Amino acid sequence: MAKTTNENTKKELNLDTKVTVRSISTWPITFPRRADGAGTNVGVSIPPLGATRISRNEIIMQIQSGNKLLGGIDGQGNHASLIIEDTPTRVEVGFESEDGAHKAFVLTNDIVKELFDIRSQQEFENKVKDSIITRDEKDYIIQAIRDLGLNDYNKIRYIEKYVEREVM
Repeated sequence: MAKTTNENTKKELNLDTKVTVRSISTWPITFPRRADGAGTNVGVSIPPLGATRISRNEIIMQIQSGNKLLGGIDGQGNHASLIIEDTPTRVEVGFESEDGAHKAFVLTNDIVKELFDIRSQQEFENKVKDSIITRDEKDYIIQAIRDLGLNDYNKIRYIEKYVEREVM
């Protein structure tokens, strides 16, 4: 008698399902659609620091087409300006492993808090250089400092010098 097992079965994703994509950009983002409504004048528009819902199919097509806003600086989701807030979709495009051991780096308020929790100024500065790379990330950290009410003078002065903008 043959034994059946379900260990290799994987739930298939519904590519038509819309998932939330959140922007860390402090200005509006727009780009043409590649899948849903391709060939029309209808594109994707996301307000500053806002969110929208996009089908998984559209997200996959955008990443495969080289959209760095979603794919990040390396096409693997690192330092992306648009954050896919759906774990199954992030796993599908390779930005995260199923067990959660690997995750693409995306800047969030939690990461900004972690940076400011670092005790050593030198370690903080090194971590900032590794973590804050893109223009969107530089603008986002300034906004996050304001929103989170962070008040470490030396760290804020370093951020202002590094991103060439004032927190005010």
